Order: sequence, then C-alpha cells, then structure tokens
Amino acid sequence: MLGIILKPPTGNTIRQSIKTFRLTNNEAEYEAMIAGLELAKSLGAEVVEAKCDSLLVVNQVNKSFEVREDRMQKYLDKLQVTLHRFKEWTLDHVPREQNSEVSALANLGLSVEEDDIISGAIVQLSRSVVEKGHAEINSTSLTWDWRNKYIEYLKNGKLPSDHKESRALRTKATRFTLDEDGTLYRRMFDGPLAVCLGPRDTDCVLRGIREGTYGNHSGAESLIRKIIRARYNWDNMEKDTKEFVRKCDKCQNFASMIH
Repeated sequence: MLGIILKPPTGNTIRQSIKTFRLTNNEAEYEAMIAGLELAKSLGAEVVEAKCDSLLVVNQVNKSFEVREDRMQKYLDKLQVTLHRFKEWTLDHVPREQNSEVSALANLGLSVEEDDIISGAIVQLSRSVVEKGHAEINSTSLTWDWRNKYIEYLKNGKLPSDHKESRALRTKATRFTLDEDGTLYRRMFDGPLAVCLGPRDTDCVLRGIREGTYGNHSGAESLIRKIIRARYNWDNMEKDTKEFVRKCDKCQNFASMIH
C-alpha cells in the first residue's frame, strides 16, 4: 500500500492512498515516489522538492549507494527518467517518525476491499511501473473525486459491483457528457452544458464569483443561482455554497436580519 502527499504552492494539499499488488518494501518506496512525481507532473509542476523516508532509495537516486539487483536498477532508471522531466528537482530523506501522515494513508488501503475502490478515495494500481504495458499515472486516476465514477463509466463502461449503485449510476450518467479532452460536463435543465468541477476548483470559483462582477454578498441562494448562470456544477454544490457563505463576514453582514 502506498501513500502520497503533494503540497503545491497554492496551499491545496493533495492526499492519496493507493492499493497495490504484493510488493517488497523497497519496491513500494519506488512505486510511491514515481506515482507522486507523475501526479505532480500531470498537474503542471515544473519544480519539485521530493521527500522520502527510505534512506536506501534516496541514496541510490543521489548516487551515494550502489544498486545490485536488476529489478531495483529498473526502478531507479524509471525514477531518474521521471525526475528529469522537471526543470528542477531535489530528493531528500525524511525520518519515518516525521512521515506518519504518509504511513496512515498507506495503511488506509489495507482496510478497503477492491469493490469499494470506485466510490472511495483509494486508487487501485494493477501493474508495476517497471512492467511492460504500464500506463503513466495522471491526475484523473489519482485525484479521486465525485467526477471519476462518471468519467470511468462514460469512457470505459465501468460500473460498481453493487446492483443498486450500478443502476443509479447508469441513470445519473445520462445527464453528463465528456468532450475530447476528457472534461466532464453536465446538461442543465435550460439546455447549455455546465463544466463539472473537482474539490480543488470549487473554492476558487466561489471566491471569484463572490468577489467578481457577479458578486454582491447577498447570501447562499443568490450565489448558487450565479454559479449556475456561470455554467459551473459539482456534487454537493448547495451544501458547499452555504458553508462558504456562513464563513464569509460580508455575506453575513448583508444577509437578512433574523428576528
């Protein structure tokens, strides 16, 4: 089981638990490093400061230790190729006791059955990065959110094993469509399509609409209507918007007085 934490400069931390096939400890360390770097690259990163709690991996990459096994050499070659896709990179060792959050993410995968992965925050990897036929990890496969089940169904016909969930997904999927770039859209009642947003995008859109030309801090219901007019959509949109307004001082100041 693997755990990955990405901390972009924007401050939106990405945490991911990955369920894998059987691996040795050293193989798992390499798989986690490569998966995290590929995810960072797919999200547009050009500079990366990587940290790993395996002293062996860090020293092998930094050429302080020699590699004696063919399979470990394949992992090292793959990791070095991945690192050199960035303009700048560093790889430093972090003590295991200071890396407890990653360990917790890795342990999370142990408690989840394979049938539950499609609806949860855990991704299943079926091939090693050094095996033939391995596909590079991308942001869609690793940053699991509400959109992925629709994308997987519309693109690959993948359905949950549970009959009720499968039937519900097929019904709901009729409201969605994918474009050539893999962007998910939802058909709105009045005709035009609304782009579906993931968890990392919703806060930016809420702030932009509230502070921009659409904004007047007039409350949750008004903000929801403006989001719909701006052609955005996401799961739990009403709940997130109400929570956002509740935390906004200006929205509270302009809200109707409750007696």
